[in-house]
Amino acid sequence: MGLWKTGTPFTVVTGSDAPGYGNVDGVTGDRPNLLNPSILGRAIAHPDTSMALLPRSAFAFIPLGQARGNLGYNTFRKDGVHNINAAISRSFAVGGERKLVLRAESVNLTNTPQFASPWPELASPAFGSITNTLNDGRAFRFLVRFQF
Repeated sequence: MGLWKTGTPFTVVTGSDAPGYGNVDGVTGDRPNLLNPSILGRAIAHPDTSMALLPRSAFAFIPLGQARGNLGYNTFRKDGVHNINAAISRSFAVGGERKLVLRAESVNLTNTPQFASPWPELASPAFGSITNTLNDGRAFRFLVRFQF
């Protein structure tokens, strides 16, 4: 069985509401101003390239007194999900109504990582970095069942 999904959208936020970082209205989820529109529409897919694709220099904090930045909501996407799970089983007659069933299953057969969203808070030193995965690595499970 395969699972393919497009990437989940995420929003870049200022991450602060202090003077010089935000508009001091008590809300830390304000969106910043976009300085470089060429980065719009990018899919941020891998930890090795995330900070280059989402550079801090492309954004500016909201000046004091400005209600909100010009960056839209859910402007970027993280990488999609590409996963293959597989199972194989075989039944053996043992005699009469009894049988032995052997089954092998694999979750994430191709061992493809699914990375989390990049850190979205502009005020954070970790801005733009991907520091986590959403799935575990490849896993196998073997089952033996005796039916009578």
